[in-house]
Amino acid sequence: MEVYQRLRGTKDYFPPQSEIFREVESRIVNIIKLFGFREIINPTLERKELFTRSVGESTDIVEKEMFTFVDKGGREVVLRPEGTAPVVRAYVEEKIYKKESVSRFFYRGAFFRYERPQAGREREFHQIGVEVLGYAHPFIDAEIIILGDLILKSLGLQNYSLELGSVGCFKDREKFRNFIRKELAQIQEELCADCQRRVVKNPLRIFDCKVEKCKKIASKLPSLLDALCERCGKHFETVSEILNSMGVKHHQHPHLVRGIDYYTSITFEFQHKSLGAQNTLLAGGRYDQLVEEMGGPSIPACGFALGMERILLALEEEGKLPEVKDGIEVFVCYISEKELPYAFSLLTALRKEGISGEMDYTRKSIKSQLKRADKRKAKLSLILGEEEVKKGEVTVRDMRSGEQFAVKKDEVVNFLRERLKK
Repeated sequence: MEVYQRLRGTKDYFPPQSEIFREVESRIVNIIKLFGFREIINPTLERKELFTRSVGESTDIVEKEMFTFVDKGGREVVLRPEGTAPVVRAYVEEKIYKKESVSRFFYRGAFFRYERPQAGREREFHQIGVEVLGYAHPFIDAEIIILGDLILKSLGLQNYSLELGSVGCFKDREKFRNFIRKELAQIQEELCADCQRRVVKNPLRIFDCKVEKCKKIASKLPSLLDALCERCGKHFETVSEILNSMGVKHHQHPHLVRGIDYYTSITFEFQHKSLGAQNTLLAGGRYDQLVEEMGGPSIPACGFALGMERILLALEEEGKLPEVKDGIEVFVCYISEKELPYAFSLLTALRKEGISGEMDYTRKSIKSQLKRADKRKAKLSLILGEEEVKKGEVTVRDMRSGEQFAVKKDEVVNFLRERLKK
């Protein structure tokens, strides 16, 4: 019989890894909520044109990485490759801007890109992101960057750095594109095949290329920061000054374009020093034209997303993975099948009282059941035999000390709670 295997680029999380994943996720979400963000839950499936329009047709995401198929209605549908476009789509569709002048949303979940699997890069991956819609002030850019820094620090991470850049407004970008196009035209044959096409379609994408020879060529090109108009330049410098005043160390990056075309003005990346090529833990920026491009009014916006898989790798690399609660509080044992209904009734009552527990249904000996209790790291075991049932009692064994106590059934909940506190 065939044994089915998971698809390449996907991952199964078993305990304790699954508990660690949820613990880290919970800590991150709790910090995000301190900043006033509320959760939005978007569909996993979206129309293809949502991303070709927003992310950009010449980006790697759209050209190479989207999981696309035609549904039974003849529509081109994709598994969402990123989180901002769905949030903005929902925001415009539901006309949220008419209900509130400023919106703060966060999202979490699975995303999909058809990439070559490697450490920190899976075809199904998990992100948590934040989006602020309605503010154009540089203080909000600084705020979400400070939030990102606080998240990483609160998890105990240290070996990361912050890169701060700007792609300017659309006029800045168009002017810079034309300039770069002329510069690259003279050496176009030295570029990879993808970048040779990008020179024509969108030369700024060369700054996002991972091919080493293209990276060297890109590093010698003029800085985007020098091409900013007065307004965009001032916005960038103000954000940088705010971060300095708040003690957030950062480096001004000359070519930080990110891999998505909807960015305008500020871009940023938190990079970990020990993760190799896939070293970006958390990244984002401003996208002031996206709401309008999606059919809404002109509303400024900014946000970021973090990758859970990379966060977990960084925590493991630094030895900072959290310890998670493992095991149960009680394990209910019974001598014979006669006591099974009594044991089952007691366990059900304990669970209703918020006490975690298990029991064994395979008719094993008390010795075997106690071994199972020890394997499940139960703090207390409850032993039920014919005498306990007759007397309406429970024998409670402390699995750490070996002490045993005879406790009346109607007093067992309070006894267990007191014992579990110790």
